[in-house]
Amino acid sequence: MFYDKIIDRLTSQTDQVILFHSGTGKDSICLCDLLSKKFKRVVCVFMYIVPDLDYENRYINYALKKYSNIEFYKTPHFALASFIKNGYLGIKKNANVEPMSIHKIDKLVKVKYEIDWSVYGFKKNDGVTRRLMLNSCEDGIYYSTKKAYPLMDLKNSDVLNYIRDNDLIQPFSYGTTKPSSGCDISTPKFLAFMKQKYPSDLQKIFNTFPFTEAILFKYETYGKN
Repeated sequence: MFYDKIIDRLTSQTDQVILFHSGTGKDSICLCDLLSKKFKRVVCVFMYIVPDLDYENRYINYALKKYSNIEFYKTPHFALASFIKNGYLGIKKNANVEPMSIHKIDKLVKVKYEIDWSVYGFKKNDGVTRRLMLNSCEDGIYYSTKKAYPLMDLKNSDVLNYIRDNDLIQPFSYGTTKPSSGCDISTPKFLAFMKQKYPSDLQKIFNTFPFTEAILFKYETYGKN
């Protein structure tokens, strides 16, 4: 597979990498397995919307138990700065919060762990923007920024097949057809799923984003998004 060539090229540059890991997503599950087999150390950067959710910790703990050479660094999602600045969904507002981006987090983590290279699960079929960005990527690697994209030419079905063939944990899903099934705090079906399966997580979401309670109430009362 093409991802092997990208990873092998990366091993010629370093024996340790940073992996931006969603915790529950298929691309992260696949990459964590691939990288753990090739690198001495893999630092997984997990960006949370709401900290310490049980359903996300289940995936993180699975990876920590399965792979002896990986570790997790948990940090606020870069989108949280914008949420706080604007008081999104009732989160405690602070108009003076410093803007954040994934590029800033990438730089900060590289300095913190003294690791030069970072890996992302971006794929060309994720959308037009991703395709345009990855089309200009030299063989899956941006040497100037020291970022690598081993899955860039894979389809979602390829990733799911890898997870199945290697008997890995299945990615999180709450029955949505959306590309991502992460912590979708504004999505009624996600909130309803949390109520049914992870009520303590739902309460943490309500505590952080109080207006999400109204979203769920409207959905359960009227069946509308």
